[in-house]
Amino acid sequence: MSGSEDVFSFCQSELKALDPVSHFAALTAPQEKRPALMALFAFLTTLRRIPAQVSSKEMGEIRLQWWRDILSDTQSNFTDGCGLANIGPLATALKQTQKQFQLPSDQLEAIVDAYSLDLSTSPIPNDNTYDSYARSTKGMRLALACRILNDGQSPDQLALLFMTAGKAISLAEHLRTWPEAAKAKRLFLPLDIFESFGLSEQDLYATPHSKQSAEAIMALCQKASDLHKESIEGLKDIKEGGNAHLTPAFMALAPVLPILLKRQWKPHDHLEISNWRSYWSIWRMASKF
Repeated sequence: MSGSEDVFSFCQSELKALDPVSHFAALTAPQEKRPALMALFAFLTTLRRIPAQVSSKEMGEIRLQWWRDILSDTQSNFTDGCGLANIGPLATALKQTQKQFQLPSDQLEAIVDAYSLDLSTSPIPNDNTYDSYARSTKGMRLALACRILNDGQSPDQLALLFMTAGKAISLAEHLRTWPEAAKAKRLFLPLDIFESFGLSEQDLYATPHSKQSAEAIMALCQKASDLHKESIEGLKDIKEGGNAHLTPAFMALAPVLPILLKRQWKPHDHLEISNWRSYWSIWRMASKF
């Protein structure tokens, strides 16, 4: 096995262990594109886990800056055996993927910058700020995955779909975990939605099970559901337009609706959604597109 195969095998194992749903989603892509997708997804999973792994915001920023430096490096040789010894298998695989599929450094760095918000104890103040966050995280994941599936060419005509689907995915994930975040006095949903129902940040943390918070959660679920519906219509257009090869990039949309339905039923409770249910949703979606 070559050094290149080693680093991509590491990414597959890492992704399967840390984010098995994304691993399963990558399996819907053609076999030759899976290693690159798994390297990208493993990188994003690593970024998302940083806040839970550090003891302070400053330590998290150091880790994020390390990734910025790696992504902006266009001089070093990241071929077999070289990068592995210097920067580790995940970063080596990501750099090789970046080069092979012409993934823009500024787009990858934008993801890193957006995830720095997760280190802050301040809530996301409004829906406009949340739009920017979702576009730079989940939306950018979709754009880069499509670029891999499109052999390094950017499908620029899908920019609106990246934004719409990215926000639907982001809202679903944050709605799923919002009770745990609120318990830790963190809020990864737009605060102005809660304020429109008469809740301040302090009110939300003090009485997270209030009627007003349930109403705000229901409103956010409806917003995410509308975005999901719009995104599915966009995927149908992609398929009918002869670009079905891009649809595996959007498999993260599949678990969105089950999450929203469960959250609407239980606006305040911890949600347990088994991986096999997400796998089933992805399999059904992949069979349609």
